[in-house]
Amino acid sequence: MPEPVKITSIRTAPPFKLQVQFNDGAFGVFDCARLLEEPGSVSALRERAYFAKVRLENGVPTWPNHFDISPQWLREEMEKRGDLRKAAPVRRFR
Repeated sequence: MPEPVKITSIRTAPPFKLQVQFNDGAFGVFDCARLLEEPGSVSALRERAYFAKVRLENGVPTWPNHFDISPQWLREEMEKRGDLRKAAPVRRFR
């Protein structure tokens, strides 16, 4: 059974981007601009200072208002957009 998708590292970048690394080593930058155009609980995230308050809770990006983004969805969107980079394989020297 494959390990569930989780994010192991997250940082924000201006204006509304998430720099993430997944538990399999894949990484990239996700632009949340389109996501923030949606009505509802994302409206607080449109303020840059609030957007920057993202934290990981059990590998899930979460903001203080309890809005979160599914790591699986985020990975799939990054793959579709071509924003996901695979981790380089570890080379072993003898």
